[in-house]
Amino acid sequence: MSDAKLEEAIRLFTDVMVVGQNEVFRKVENELHKEFSMEQIKMLNLLERHGPLTSKQLTEFQGGHKSATSSRLKKLVDKEYVRVTPDDEDRRVKYVDLTEKGEAAYKQANHQVNEYLSSVLDGIKDEEVDQFIFIFQKVKDLLRQQQ
Repeated sequence: MSDAKLEEAIRLFTDVMVVGQNEVFRKVENELHKEFSMEQIKMLNLLERHGPLTSKQLTEFQGGHKSATSSRLKKLVDKEYVRVTPDDEDRRVKYVDLTEKGEAAYKQANHQVNEYLSSVLDGIKDEEVDQFIFIFQKVKDLLRQQQ
């Protein structure tokens, strides 16, 4: 692949990931988006998809500092969207998981995001969506191999 093509691919990937997330966050009005930061909503997403997780795992997933994770978690715990429970065998280890309230709010917000994105992608042909899925799955697999 030429340097110019690689640069264009990286720029587009970054634009879609960063600009896309910000645009969705701005356009979709719901309880979660009004009450929490994008990072806190991403944390709920991680817990919904991979939870329960330790605070350390959340920090690694989000690529930040422990202090940032702690402050994000505090608000989510205070609002009863997540709970922190100690491990049965090692009380020093604490797991974070969604509460029923957090799960319900996340599902509602996710449904609204999916509706918005469906309207955005409405003009794309099925074959193009298949190509998109194939390429993004390949990128995801390549990224996982790097871990």
